[in-house]
Amino acid sequence: MRRQKLLAAVAVLCCVGALSAVALGGRQSLADRGSAASLVPRDGALLGAWVKPADGHSVELRKRAVTRLESQIGRRLDINHHFYQWDKQFPTEEEVWDLDHGRIPMVSWNGTRTDLIAGGSFDGLIRDRAAAMRRLGRPVLLRWFWEMDGPRDRPQTISAASFVAAWRHIHHLFAAAGASNVAWVWCPNAVAFSSGAAAPYYPGDGYVDWICADGYNWAPGRRGDRWRTFEEIFDGFYRWGDRRNKPLMIAEFGVQERGSGEKANWLRAAGASLKRRFPRIAAVVYFSSDKRYDWWLDSSPDALAAFRAVAADPYFNQRR
Repeated sequence: MRRQKLLAAVAVLCCVGALSAVALGGRQSLADRGSAASLVPRDGALLGAWVKPADGHSVELRKRAVTRLESQIGRRLDINHHFYQWDKQFPTEEEVWDLDHGRIPMVSWNGTRTDLIAGGSFDGLIRDRAAAMRRLGRPVLLRWFWEMDGPRDRPQTISAASFVAAWRHIHHLFAAAGASNVAWVWCPNAVAFSSGAAAPYYPGDGYVDWICADGYNWAPGRRGDRWRTFEEIFDGFYRWGDRRNKPLMIAEFGVQERGSGEKANWLRAAGASLKRRFPRIAAVVYFSSDKRYDWWLDSSPDALAAFRAVAADPYFNQRR
């Protein structure tokens, strides 16, 4: 019921946006044109992953890693996640491959200073990316400068105000290029919603289609971290996002092995939490990789079986 109300609200925004475009000097946000609504399931949640190849980084190896995981879980991924550095060309044949095989591509893109972006230094590059995304002709997700609140990217973020100015600048250029098939995913760290650090980076409702968070159970790999449940990690994010008429997404999450069966139990509990505790979350994307720690979905037969059971649940099969 709440998801249906959300979709109705987005539909109303389409009409309101069309009327308000004149007042805004002809500027109309992509969210107002319904790009978000075209991807949001009426019920349940989309299921996706970033799948790192275990043996290299070529296009074919990335494709093979995705199809291998799909074979392991017995279904197609709804969302296939891609990462691009600032000056790398996208979309590529991989996004076309996704669309041709029934997946939604999600492009994560960052890597330069926000003040230079807002000042127009990269307008040509941004227009090229916008035109290329428009030519895909089908809905895609764009997650620009994820985890912007963290210390790792502070030299490029500059400040919350600079980030917001850069986000809006990129958004305006995509809108001017007619890239209305792009849905914008704003994605701080999950912990930033509880601490209050996320809110200053919010570009505004007219510039965001999906509100998102990344969060991991860092134990036992990271020294000093305790084992945390999926609900503990994402509760603050959910409470913040639940107050807005936007679909919610988890674009990265992961869990390591600890005691026998604990990773499998964690994954099963995550699926249950999404259904019962977090019904507004409309997409979840796992981070299957060995970056810093072992997040692989097939790190044990039990863990893979648990994720396969989640993937088979009708709640996570809304596009079938």
